[in-house]
Amino acid sequence: MTPSGSWISKLRARCSDRAHDALAHNTSQRHGAEMTAAGIPTSAHHHLTPAAPGCYERQLDRSWWAQGVVHGGYIHSLALAALENEIAATDLAVQQVTLNYLRPFTEGPFRAEITVERQGRRMLHASIRLFSNGQLAAVGLGCAAVPRAISEVALASAPVVSPYDPDVPAQRSVRADEPITRRFEMHPRIHRRGPGGAQVGGWLVPTTAEPIDHRWLAIVADLWSPPFYRAWDKPYILSTAELAYCVRAVLPRDDLPAASPVLVVLTSRKSCAGLVDEDAEIWSPSGVLLAQSRQMRFINQPRSGD
Repeated sequence: MTPSGSWISKLRARCSDRAHDALAHNTSQRHGAEMTAAGIPTSAHHHLTPAAPGCYERQLDRSWWAQGVVHGGYIHSLALAALENEIAATDLAVQQVTLNYLRPFTEGPFRAEITVERQGRRMLHASIRLFSNGQLAAVGLGCAAVPRAISEVALASAPVVSPYDPDVPAQRSVRADEPITRRFEMHPRIHRRGPGGAQVGGWLVPTTAEPIDHRWLAIVADLWSPPFYRAWDKPYILSTAELAYCVRAVLPRDDLPAASPVLVVLTSRKSCAGLVDEDAEIWSPSGVLLAQSRQMRFINQPRSGD
């Protein structure tokens, strides 16, 4: 599954070209500020200002706009960033963040409140409360631990797919007019259905020089189009009810330079009682499992006219 090393230099050159194109594109766009932000690496969008002990704030704009709200994966990455800030003076590393989404996040003030519920010698557990425009919008739990190389065994291997090729055009997004879609390219490789459920996925590549860290991958876990969109004959809309993100490898890695592609695999099994399940795996080009997530999505009726 490991692609040729030639894609690294090609990607870096293309990221530079895309940033220039995004700036030039602004002159003819209604939302020029959004388009400019689409050419800025995600790391710049994770800056949080300490407002009080355990409290972090920033302004949300439409840089991560998707389906009329701020993208849930980006919100998840902000929660992870807030927890990382809270443990910055320790030897701990974030291992897992779970959020229940209570209402959509919109542009305006964002606040994350982190409360350490218990801290031992090797692990820390914290509760997370996220606010949008002063309203409680998500609650969750986070876990951090001292990374230890103990009894490490890999029981799964990456799916066998054709390598990423930067010279092959990406699949055009059905939501190409939304700012978030300018942040990545999708190169589909997987579309199958079997006893274990329906699977979709492929290579996902950032269009800016993104550091491949868990803040970025928390967003990636919520970017690929869900398998159920191919199973229904009506254009239902899915929104996140609960999302759990789990770290499965220490990042950064020397074999994952900025702008590297990652292989995303989504598996769904059942739609029931107005909710669908979705498990995500994120693999490196060399076949290392980097992260996993589990999501429950709420099924919304199609928009009028769809």
